[in-house]
Amino acid sequence: MNSLTTIMITVLLTFSYKIIDVTIRLITGKTMYQKIENEVIYIWGILLTGCIYFYKDNYVFHLPDQYGSVSLLIFSTAIVNLFIARYSGYKPIGKKRILNFVIFYPIIEEIIFRGMIIPILHKSFPCNSYFEIFNVPITIPILISAFLFAISHLQYYRFNRTSMNFMIFAFFGGIIFGMVSYYTSSIIFSILLHIEFNLLSVYYSKRRN
Repeated sequence: MNSLTTIMITVLLTFSYKIIDVTIRLITGKTMYQKIENEVIYIWGILLTGCIYFYKDNYVFHLPDQYGSVSLLIFSTAIVNLFIARYSGYKPIGKKRILNFVIFYPIIEEIIFRGMIIPILHKSFPCNSYFEIFNVPITIPILISAFLFAISHLQYYRFNRTSMNFMIFAFFGGIIFGMVSYYTSSIIFSILLHIEFNLLSVYYSKRRN
């Protein structure tokens, strides 16, 4: 797979939610779309799960491998989440949106950005490392996937100061989740850390209200 094809595939995966959302809106019409808007995420998840079978070298259905080398990183991230989630700015409203935000978005986003995009990028880009966290190197594909994860949040929110805050959290979170997924060849721990962060964000937003 050449670099141009890789970039095209990763960009399509990055904005796959928006692509599916717009397509459904055009097919169903405004009135019907408003009734099923909160269900678009499930259609998104089903379609992406089907795509996984076309790319076998993914981290989605793998159990963690050699996680001892990143155990300190996992534990430290779980502790840091307890403190930084209060500043995330996320405020999902309504039971269904909260459920999607806490459970389904983390799972689907981890499938895309850590489960699929990172292994795709590692096939086409050098795995040079310039930084380390707890002796775990950060590769170029991990940085690219974190950047894509950050800009993907523009498909959910308008570009403003709040969405910039979301993107900053997503970029640094994407680096950590990417490191954990790549070095364990699995998205299990990154899903758990992502769910933890989103759950804590909801908890802190409820406390403020």
